[in-house]
Amino acid sequence: TRQNLDFDGQFFFSYDHTTSNGEQSDEFSLKRGYITFRRAITDRFSIRFTQDISIDEEGDGAGDIELRLKYALLKMSLEDLGPLKNPSLDIGVVHRPWIDFEQDINDYRAQKPMFLDQNDILSSADYGFSFSALLGEPLDATARRGMRTPPGTYGSIDIGLYNGGGYSALEANRNKLIEARIALRPLPRRLPGFQVSGFTAIGDGNNEFNSDFHLFGGGLSFESEPWRFLAQTIQSEGDGSGSYINARRQAYSLTGWGLFTELRPFSVPLSLTGRFEYLRNEDLEHTVNRQTILGVAYIFPNRSKFMLDVASVDADPLYGQNDFTRVQFVTEIRF
Repeated sequence: TRQNLDFDGQFFFSYDHTTSNGEQSDEFSLKRGYITFRRAITDRFSIRFTQDISIDEEGDGAGDIELRLKYALLKMSLEDLGPLKNPSLDIGVVHRPWIDFEQDINDYRAQKPMFLDQNDILSSADYGFSFSALLGEPLDATARRGMRTPPGTYGSIDIGLYNGGGYSALEANRNKLIEARIALRPLPRRLPGFQVSGFTAIGDGNNEFNSDFHLFGGGLSFESEPWRFLAQTIQSEGDGSGSYINARRQAYSLTGWGLFTELRPFSVPLSLTGRFEYLRNEDLEHTVNRQTILGVAYIFPNRSKFMLDVASVDADPLYGQNDFTRVQFVTEIRF
């Protein structure tokens, strides 16, 4: 029946003024769009189907509006497993552990993809399966005010097995990637918004050479209504896309860090945001990407937004990226 069919959508429309290598450009653009259908099959089984709308930037179809799949999965809700509460198993085209968690804190995907996704190190979704659960019972409604991450009293876990290249890439080898995340609340009663996280991805890059990909990272985060914060750091041999390799097809050693913060200091629903990221190739001893984004956003009750931001990027053309400064106005519409 239609009664248990849920439908929602989201799209980002922007105006960008960009200066790069002394040249300027101005452009209206549909940055991204998502349409999601959810339906319960039984009390324990449900489906999610999310279409991803974007602009083709390559090949003969450059400029065309493309429609791809972002998620197409069967979710199985499982019985509690001791301290693991509300466990579930997703099978199909599913979320990946770390970026899914990061986007629960950084609700500004309309500005840019998340740090590791933007630099092709991890993807936000992939073909495979994932298991997730809360550590302890869910926090009560008062403690959860201002939170969007999984609400386990002591944290949450997420682990999965994936192709590795991401939902928009063909599988280039037989390797499968294991990715996992754990988030812990050290002070669930006094400071429930504070979490300490660790995450890892182990496998090969998505290329025919099976270049190494071993990533380890950590994060500190805080969520509340007036303030949100996330700091992360990573060390990696190679990347999920298999792009960071040398002429001998060996993976480069990468290090990096990222900071995100959102402040709501006013009585009106205005947010001030800051995002700072740095990625370094240790083998070549130079910067791959250094990025700063500062913005202000008006937030509607359903999390739709009007945003104005300024971004400065210092990037290495070796990886197909160039320096630029951008002023951007974005409307993010949710329905």
